[in-house]
Amino acid sequence: MGLRGVRILVIEDAQDIREVFTLLLRAEGADVASAANRRDATDLFAAQRFDVVLSDLGLPDIPGDVLIRELRARSARATRVVVVTGYGEPFLARARQAGADVVFTKPVEWSRILEYLEHPDFAASA
Repeated sequence: MGLRGVRILVIEDAQDIREVFTLLLRAEGADVASAANRRDATDLFAAQRFDVVLSDLGLPDIPGDVLIRELRARSARATRVVVVTGYGEPFLARARQAGADVVFTKPVEWSRILEYLEHPDFAASA
């Protein structure tokens, strides 16, 4: 099915992981922007419409669940929030409570993330 036309914001402070996610998503046809911290993420989110936010929880300047709440409050439409993190509980529960649609723990196979993004219910709302 692919991700053609899907706009995704990747929020990840680790440059190598951020670049890999960006390359993989673009290879699937997504339009991708990326940010390494809260300031850049919120600036991009305010300036553009995104269908999906793919975020880490361990950011240098804000807890991931706080950022999720902030982005959810700013979103005029239903933006999917996908979390990919190396953290365990209670951080996973806090991410879900903040509004994450799905949480993947590292290491995660790329195919699992892609399968979620390509799910028919997601495609219908994108």
